[in-house]
Amino acid sequence: MLNSYFSNKLDFLREVYIEINNNKLIKFISENCYNILGYTQQELINKNITDYISGIPENIILPINIQSTIRLKTGSFMDIDIKITSINSIDFSGLRLSIIDISKYIKFNNNEKKLLKMFQNCKDIVYRCDLIPQFQFTYISPSIKELLGYSAEELISNSELAFEIVHPDDRETLMDKINNSTDYTLPISTRFKHKNDKYVWLEDFCIPIYSSKGKLVALEGFSRNITKKKELEEKLENLSYYDGLTNLYNKLYLENQINILNTKEDTSIGIIFCDLDNLKKTNDAFGHEFGDKLIKYTSNLLLKTFKKNSIIARSGGDEFIIIIKNSSFTEIKDLYTMLCNSIKEQNKYNKALTISLSIGYSFSETSVDKIREVINIADKNMYKDKQRKKLLI
Repeated sequence: MLNSYFSNKLDFLREVYIEINNNKLIKFISENCYNILGYTQQELINKNITDYISGIPENIILPINIQSTIRLKTGSFMDIDIKITSINSIDFSGLRLSIIDISKYIKFNNNEKKLLKMFQNCKDIVYRCDLIPQFQFTYISPSIKELLGYSAEELISNSELAFEIVHPDDRETLMDKINNSTDYTLPISTRFKHKNDKYVWLEDFCIPIYSSKGKLVALEGFSRNITKKKELEEKLENLSYYDGLTNLYNKLYLENQINILNTKEDTSIGIIFCDLDNLKKTNDAFGHEFGDKLIKYTSNLLLKTFKKNSIIARSGGDEFIIIIKNSSFTEIKDLYTMLCNSIKEQNKYNKALTISLSIGYSFSETSVDKIREVINIADKNMYKDKQRKKLLI
């Protein structure tokens, strides 16, 4: 048996110490059994250990550790880890049991298993990647197979694969994420190539993991497929770029293209500015429905005339702008002549709905820092054409 000094020391431990004889009767138990199990020492002494703990094996090789449960005074059960040793290795007169509560560990382990199962069944991609000493996935949920066609093992075994299948335009976004150069509070949208060669939009919610020194060491997060959302956004964006009456590009799209040509895309540029003459008088005389027919009729004529490298937009109620990229002055002049001839031809066969356009054109070898000036020149030339017509009346 334990001496009283050692016994008192055990009272402060989180382990319950028990000695049983060969008949499995409890001959000693540390006093802390009351705080941990709810029993006093007197309630347990000379009681059979199997009345409280199940699963103690027979004919075991000592020492051994097992997991079991113990019945508490309240009637509930506690998960425990038991270390079993011999009291006397010579005569095997009994066993010593050191019992520790592992309920929290079991609960955590069960929760971890549930969480892992949830990750395994999740349609989104759940992942963790280490960044030190190098980029390396340490976990990816099986859902990646359905979303990108690759198995988790392929991504984990090949750390370069993510960089090989990311869209070239999104590679910088991916690098910013792993280089701690992005706002992790915001979702990160990136395109990755599926094994079938089609790109998939993924929206990534990423949690950065930092070392005690503040260095980014890992990333954890989940990515969901937002391809359909992106396709819908693109459709809505396209709808916002078209004029509802004519299906030509509208002023919003025109301004976007002008900004691109003015700042990024440098090319030779031709502008043809058209204004539908006397639209207000037509509306007043015949009604807006007739005026709308005239606008649509004019739009169809422009679509037939300008095709190659052309942006045809309705910039106002009765105004149209045609931007011709990668063109020459001769080509713009020829297109102007073609438009004038097309109007004459159309009016010859449809006298009930005649088109009268005031037209101006201009040209520049470059577009950057120049296109707005070119548009203004075409606008002024259109105004001159309109004034010329008024003088002929």
